[in-house]
Amino acid sequence: MKNKLNLLIFLTISHFAIGQNTILWKVTDTINNKTSFVVGTFHQFGNSFVDSIPKIKESLFNSELAIFESIDNIENTRKMIEKRETSLEIEKRLKKKDLKKLQEIAKKWKVDLYKLKPLEIRWKLQQEFQKSKCKTTKPGDKFDHFDKYLQYIAEENKIEVLGLETDSLQLKLIEKENKNPNWKKERKNISAWIEQMTTDKPNMNNCGLANKYREFDLNYEFEKECESDIKILQRNNDWMKTIPNILRTKNTFITVGYYHLRKKCGILEQLKNKGFKIEPVEIKPVANNTVYN
Repeated sequence: MKNKLNLLIFLTISHFAIGQNTILWKVTDTINNKTSFVVGTFHQFGNSFVDSIPKIKESLFNSELAIFESIDNIENTRKMIEKRETSLEIEKRLKKKDLKKLQEIAKKWKVDLYKLKPLEIRWKLQQEFQKSKCKTTKPGDKFDHFDKYLQYIAEENKIEVLGLETDSLQLKLIEKENKNPNWKKERKNISAWIEQMTTDKPNMNNCGLANKYREFDLNYEFEKECESDIKILQRNNDWMKTIPNILRTKNTFITVGYYHLRKKCGILEQLKNKGFKIEPVEIKPVANNTVYN
């Protein structure tokens, strides 16, 4: 009896350990005999990282429908931004040396720096830091966005795609969450990220999550409550109004940010509470230990 109990404890711990070291989850509706998969992404990882994990593509190819946070064409979002009036507020708010550095950084951006809101500039700098300093993309990558690469694969293989929201709605919700920050609130943050992007010794602690994600050293904290926020909690709850019914009718592949899978309000726990069987998929990426340079 004691040996059986020890074996049960061992299996439970082993299952938990795998669960904390994966980004791919199997979701089964045993009543309707439907098998779906959920991948929690770190948006700024490039296609070479995705290609190093064969199980992700395999799961996508076995699905009838692929769901993403948004399937909007990025060009349409850029056009939306381009329709804005040019603002010279940035020249008043930033120090001249910071503005000069930012203009140099933004040369490769496909949006007009003078039409971006302060919060959007900070996001963009943070994203660029992840890609260039944290090495989430490789020089040869054709895609520098995890989710968009999977959307491309789905569309190329004639798999139906569905977006949970639009890019414009995402912007509005995140602005609302951050209380529509103006230059007064964001100036120091932007200056700090400009410094991180241009110094020879950036603070590599800012790569903490990227490094943990790359090694699948993740903690989903399923037992913890979520904070009351818009970016995660509200969006998860909005998405869950449609996701369960879809998973009962089609074998589906869901791609959302890793943070949307964590804690009690995460998609995984909510699906579990609705009767779905949730299992971690053990993955062994070919390039798991490859240095991104």
